[in-house]
Amino acid sequence: AQPFLLFAPTKLASFWFGPKERAICTTVASIGNPLGSALAQVATPFLVTTVEGISTMTWMYTIPAALSFVLAMVAFWKNKPPTPPSQSTESSQEPFLKGIKQILINVPFWVLLLVWGGGAGLFSALLTLLPQLLCPYGYTNTTAGILGAVMLVSGMIGAALASILLGQTKMYKEVGVVTIGVAALCLIWFVEVARLEHQSVNIAFSLCMFGFFALPLIPVCMELGVEITYPIGEATSSGLLWTASQLVGLVLVLLAQVLQSPLSFVPNNQCSIGGGSSISSSLLPCAANTTSSAFEVDTTPQDLTYLGIFYSSFVCVLFMLFLFLFWPKYKRLDSEMATKKMNGVSGLFNNSKTSM
Repeated sequence: AQPFLLFAPTKLASFWFGPKERAICTTVASIGNPLGSALAQVATPFLVTTVEGISTMTWMYTIPAALSFVLAMVAFWKNKPPTPPSQSTESSQEPFLKGIKQILINVPFWVLLLVWGGGAGLFSALLTLLPQLLCPYGYTNTTAGILGAVMLVSGMIGAALASILLGQTKMYKEVGVVTIGVAALCLIWFVEVARLEHQSVNIAFSLCMFGFFALPLIPVCMELGVEITYPIGEATSSGLLWTASQLVGLVLVLLAQVLQSPLSFVPNNQCSIGGGSSISSSLLPCAANTTSSAFEVDTTPQDLTYLGIFYSSFVCVLFMLFLFLFWPKYKRLDSEMATKKMNGVSGLFNNSKTSM
């Protein structure tokens, strides 16, 4: 079901909002996904303390999904407003297959695809692997969940502020360069302090700043995708961008299995649970070896230092790609400006005829 939700915000923004409101609409409509993830990050460690808790968690998370389904069936009746909010909305869009063919030869879109797919995929992978990264050094599942929520909430604030700035200035690449660059520095900071004990404040602040500068890529890249592929349908460009991010995220998570190595001795290891715990080893963040599937769990913490170094290097490469190889042409904005000028000239001509 995710594609039908993730692909929709740019189309919703284009059909129902004017040029100054589109970035804000895209952010607000897209932010529900990280908001749900933030709530789940905090709630899951408290809901799943035993194997039976998995069933409770599943039913709890089914409730908002069911409510969303009911709202979608009841609240949405129109695809477009009676009056188009902008000239680009009135223009006819390219057919889907023709649009795909044009995108295949659109070099700026391919660069954007690499940058967004890599950046969003890395964000998702980091969120997924956060407990495994932190548990060998004394940080519990609950702590990791709270830190993940902090990263997401700060990111939503950053995305909201970026969308307001973009709506007023249309400085998509400039904002993108700043956010990717600072996010790269914050990720390097996190990778360095995550391997140290008693650094909760440092870790929390580095993840907070990383989220604050990383999630603004949602309005930046989604709006850029529409701008550089216009008049191709908005859902086509955003759909390809989100698909790339999901694929890259999967690869980056699987890469952890290749780059990890066992830690022989960690004095404050939180990756093992024993003493009669009833939780299964499959629920543990760093489970590698178990002596019992339900009562006594002896896990080996994993060293993910090389993975952290790879992630840091990867985001630096993305920054360089965006800075030096991405040179966009804002086709939708240019089309709207041209139409506005033509209408202005036409209005002056009609006024001069009337005065004569």
